[in-house]
Amino acid sequence: MEADEIGFKQKFGRELLTLFLDKYEQSQSFATGTPGKIRPQLVIGKSPFARDYNDEMDFRKRHWMNESLLELERVDVVELARTIYRSDEIEKVYLQWNAVEEAYRISGRTPLRAKLEQLRASLVPLGFHPWRWVQEWRKEVDDTLAQGKTARLDPDDVQGTADLVRTLNELPLLGDRAVPIRIFSQQLFRDTKHLERQTLKRLIALAKQASGEQRETEEEWLDYLGLTRNPQSVSLCGPLVFRARDGKQADTSAFPGGLGLSGETIEAMTHFFIPARHILTIENWTSYHQYLEQPSVRAGEVLAIYTGGYPNRVLQSFLRKLSQVVSEASNPPELLHWGDIDLGGIRIFKWLQFNFFPRLRPYRMGVDTLLQYEAQAAPVSEEYASQLLHALNEPRYADWLPVLEIMLERRIRLEQECINE
Repeated sequence: MEADEIGFKQKFGRELLTLFLDKYEQSQSFATGTPGKIRPQLVIGKSPFARDYNDEMDFRKRHWMNESLLELERVDVVELARTIYRSDEIEKVYLQWNAVEEAYRISGRTPLRAKLEQLRASLVPLGFHPWRWVQEWRKEVDDTLAQGKTARLDPDDVQGTADLVRTLNELPLLGDRAVPIRIFSQQLFRDTKHLERQTLKRLIALAKQASGEQRETEEEWLDYLGLTRNPQSVSLCGPLVFRARDGKQADTSAFPGGLGLSGETIEAMTHFFIPARHILTIENWTSYHQYLEQPSVRAGEVLAIYTGGYPNRVLQSFLRKLSQVVSEASNPPELLHWGDIDLGGIRIFKWLQFNFFPRLRPYRMGVDTLLQYEAQAAPVSEEYASQLLHALNEPRYADWLPVLEIMLERRIRLEQECINE
């Protein structure tokens, strides 16, 4: 045989069996493991091979394709159906159920079932993960893979899944402080950029899908997982007296424009004293700095703390210490939070209230403020409106019903920066 004939026949055979195996792997028969009544089949005249098969300028192609098909029929891999009027024309080709494994062998293709089992094996280490949502995700995915479905994993990227599993297993060991992404990547993969290039996107997508948490930004999702792009700190302004482990005392009221405290400083802080009458957490950076110009801050009546949306881990450590002091105080300061009047702002308020300050109350987040600044409010989409409607029926938002109702009725949401103090 000529070289081009050999190459043509080999290519046609591989592509034909690949097409059949694609059909098979997408079928109910593959999922159940039981051959169905209808075999994978194709009509030559409507297949990707039709042009070559009917090429009147090169009759050899049909001849070569027929020879390849007859050979596959001879070894009982396929069954052929010929046209009535032309003995050299094949109309349909059927894959034989008992020849699926042989089709895999001839085509050189790894069976999808083997790939799915490999994925299942790579997920086994997550079975006893300390985060329950990871355990539940692994169980759900394992059940789906066992049914012959990919569970939104790439069966051709087992290494990618293995890297994801390795990352998930390492994250709970990081402790309370977020670790810079590239340092974590170097420690885990001996490559500072591997995590960002290969794993980070699917890691965040998984957390959004399976954790049940609500976050607004990528940075917040990273912090939830224990990672950060930049070193974290706490920004505050107002009177707070504390002592460090070495016995030295500091008073933040000495810094009228506020200051930033590192994670190491937060860890060293002990023996808090809060002279302020109010503690106000502020969601957005611009609003935080605008508020620092208030006379109440200048007079030392308010301790203002910037949260940056959901508090990062360093800020959480600080708030944990602060909440302990407040809960033990005989005359505690009033606890307030100021954020966006939207679903994100309400969720952040509820998160702070649940995790740190049960007596927390909203500041400038009510119906009166929303209507006062309605002209500056942003319109909401139908999808967002449906989320508002859903929130109205959630018991945890019972205290926010008047605000949610106005947001839904007027189809508006108000960002904190629109409020001019």
